[in-house]
Amino acid sequence: DYDIMTGDLDALKEHGLDKLRFGDIVLLHDCDNKFGRQYKKGACTLGVIVHSNCVVSGHGPGVTTLLSCSKGELLVGRHDPNANLADYFLGG
Repeated sequence: DYDIMTGDLDALKEHGLDKLRFGDIVLLHDCDNKFGRQYKKGACTLGVIVHSNCVVSGHGPGVTTLLSCSKGELLVGRHDPNANLADYFLGG
């Protein structure tokens, strides 16, 4: 999984990362996961939050990949505050 680095608490709040919950569905821009994790401009990866924040350097909320597309226009996201596995499975 990815660990979203969150050592800067102000940046964490600025980007809303302090509100991530287990099961949240997230879209990572410029991330290609077809053959391992790598930066690739224009790629998109859809993932789910699987573990929480951590104060240890190099760790943070964990994202497990669900889908990845090296051509980002084929995988388009939209903001939905209810995009969480519990809402999908339990009818939120």
